[in-house]
Amino acid sequence: MSHQILLLLAVLTLGLATSQHRDKVPCRKVDKEVWCQGRGLLQVPSVLSRDIEVLNLSRNQLRSILALPLGFYTALRHLDLSANEISFLQPGVFQALPHLEHLNLAHNHLAVGTALNTGGLGPLPHLTSLDLSGNSLYSGLVEQLLGEAPALRTLSLAENSLTRLGRRTFLSTPALERLDLHSNVLMDIEDGAFEALPRLVHLNLSRNSLTCISDFSLQQLRVLDLSCNSIEAFQTAEPRAEYQLAWLDLRENKLLHFPDLSALPRLIYLNASNNLIRLPAEPPRGGAEGLHAPSEGWSSLPLSNPSRNASTQPLSQLLNLDLSYNEIELVPEGFLEPLTSLRSLNLSRNCLRAFEAQPGSLPCLTLLDISHNALETLELGARALGSLRTLLLQDNALRDLPLYTFTSLASLQRLNLQGNRLSPCGGPAEPGPSGCVAFSGISSLRVLNLADNEMEILQAGAFLHTPLAELDLSSNPGLDVAPGALAGLEGSLEVLALQGNGLAVLQVDLPCFSCLKRLNLAENRLSRLPAWTQAVSLEVLDLRNNSFSLLPGSAMGGLENSLRRLYLQGNPLSCCGNGWLAAQLHQGRVDVDATQDLICRFGSQEEVSLSHVRPEDCEKGGLKNINLIIILTFAVVSAILLTTLATCCCVRRQKFSQQYKA
Repeated sequence: MSHQILLLLAVLTLGLATSQHRDKVPCRKVDKEVWCQGRGLLQVPSVLSRDIEVLNLSRNQLRSILALPLGFYTALRHLDLSANEISFLQPGVFQALPHLEHLNLAHNHLAVGTALNTGGLGPLPHLTSLDLSGNSLYSGLVEQLLGEAPALRTLSLAENSLTRLGRRTFLSTPALERLDLHSNVLMDIEDGAFEALPRLVHLNLSRNSLTCISDFSLQQLRVLDLSCNSIEAFQTAEPRAEYQLAWLDLRENKLLHFPDLSALPRLIYLNASNNLIRLPAEPPRGGAEGLHAPSEGWSSLPLSNPSRNASTQPLSQLLNLDLSYNEIELVPEGFLEPLTSLRSLNLSRNCLRAFEAQPGSLPCLTLLDISHNALETLELGARALGSLRTLLLQDNALRDLPLYTFTSLASLQRLNLQGNRLSPCGGPAEPGPSGCVAFSGISSLRVLNLADNEMEILQAGAFLHTPLAELDLSSNPGLDVAPGALAGLEGSLEVLALQGNGLAVLQVDLPCFSCLKRLNLAENRLSRLPAWTQAVSLEVLDLRNNSFSLLPGSAMGGLENSLRRLYLQGNPLSCCGNGWLAAQLHQGRVDVDATQDLICRFGSQEEVSLSHVRPEDCEKGGLKNINLIIILTFAVVSAILLTTLATCCCVRRQKFSQQYKA
C-alpha cells in the first residue's frame, strides 16, 4: 500500500511539473543524449524525449529515484546519477529500463538511507558497467545492493568502508572482468572470495589494510594493483602453475624481501618501490638444490633455471622493474641475468655502493636509474647495456672511474652525473687530471649533466666528436673553462648552463654556436659578453646575479630577431647607456623578467625602476654632467690664474724689498 501511495504522489507531482515547466528544463540535448549535470535539479525531469539513450543527471540534488518518470525513458542505455544525495531507490526502479547497460551511482548516500532496505538495485539482466564508489558501503551490504547482474563486466566499489570480502560477495556477478576496490579498509579476503569470477582479469586492491598475500590463486588475472597496503610477503598458492599475470603493483608496502614471482613468467611490469626490500649478498651453499633451502630472501630471486624454456624463465618477459626507495645495498651476482627483455630498471634511492653489469647483460635495457645512492664504483662489462639510451647517476659518490666507462655505451643519449666528483679529460692531445673520465668520441650522446662535481678545470677538446645538444656545467665554483673546452659543439649545442661557477671572464666564443637556444650564465661575476654581431638562434639568456652595468647594442644587436626572454635581476645596471635594453622594454620585443622591479642607477644616485626611465632623463643627466664639468674646469683655471698672479706679486714684492734695503 505504501508503495502505491508513493507512486500516486509521484504521478501527481510529475503531472504538475509537466504542465508548469514543460519548456523550462535546463538541460542540453544532442541527438539522443541529454546532459543535465550541475543544474540544481531535485527530481528526474519528466519532459525529455522518450527515445533518449544517454542521460546525465550528475552533480544535482536528487534524493530519491522513483519508477516514474525514470520509467518513461525505456531506451536508456547510459544513466549517470553520480554526485547526488540519493538515499532511496524505489524497488524495481531500474527494471523498467530493459536496455540499460551503464549505471553510475557513485558518491551518493546509498548506505545511510533506505536504499538497502527496499531490495537494492534489483535484477539488472543487461547491465555491463556499475559504479557504486563513494557510498560508505560496508561489508555485508554489497550482496544486498547488487542483486542479479549476470552480464556485469565492470564494477567499482572504491572509496567505501569494506573491511572483508566473503565467498558470497560476488556470486551474483559471474561475468565480472574488472573490479575496483581501492580506498577501502579491507583487512581480510576469505578463501574463495573470487572463485565465482572466472573471467576476472583486472583487480584493484590498492589503498587498503592488507598485510599478506600468501595464497594468490587467480591464474586468469592479468592486472593486479596491491599498492599502498601493509603487505609484508607475496606468494602464489601454486608455484608450478603458470599464471597470466602481466602487471603487478606492490609499491608502498612493507615487503622485506623480493617477492616470489617464480610462477609468473608472463609478468611485464613490476613496481616494488617504497618498501623495505634488501637483496641477499650470497646464494645458499649447496648449488642449485640450495636454492630451495631455507635462505632468507634468496629463493624468491629470479635466477635462471636451465631446466626451463627461455620463455618460461622467471621474469624473462619483464619490461619494467622499479625497486626504488628500498634498502638495497648490493645487487647479487646473477640477479640481472634472467632479465633479458627488460627495458627500464629503477634502483634509485637505495643504499648501493657498487653496480656491475656483466658482459652481455641487459641487452634490451634503454633506461637505467641508479641515482641517489652511495655509488663509489661502476663497472660496465664489454657489450653490456648495448641498447641503453638514458643513464641516471646523479647524487652519488663516483670519483675515480675507468677512463672509457661511458664510451663503450654505443646507444647512450642522456647521461646525468650531477652531484658526483668526476673530472672530464681533455682532447686526445691534452693530458687530463688523474682519474679523469673521457667524454669525447661518444657519437650518440646528446644530453650531459656535470653540474656540482667540484670540477676545477675543463680542458680543451673535452667533448670532441660528441655532438651534445644539452650541456650543464653549473655549480662548479672556481671552474676554469679553458679556451677550446667546448670545441666541436659549435654546430650541435642548443642548451648550455654555466650557472654558479664564479666566472669573471668567459673564454667561450658564444657567437660561434649557431644552434644555441638557451644560455644560463647566472650567479657568476661577469661584466662583459662577447659581441653578437650576426643573427643567431639564442632565445633565452639568463644573466641574473652578475656584474653587468651595460648591455650595449653593439654586442647584443645580433640577438634582436631571436631573443625571446632575458633575465637580468641582481645586476648593477646603469640607467643611461643601456639604450638597447630600454628599447626592448618599451617595444616589448623581448620578455625581460620582472620589469617592474628591474632596478638601475643614475650614477651614484638612488635606485629607480628601469622601466620608468625616459631618454630625456638621461639627456638631462648628460647636460648636468656637462655643466658640472664646465664649472669644475672654470674653477680649476681660475685657481691656476689666481695662484700665478699671487706668485708674481710675491716675487715682485721681494725684489722691491731688496732694492729698498739697498
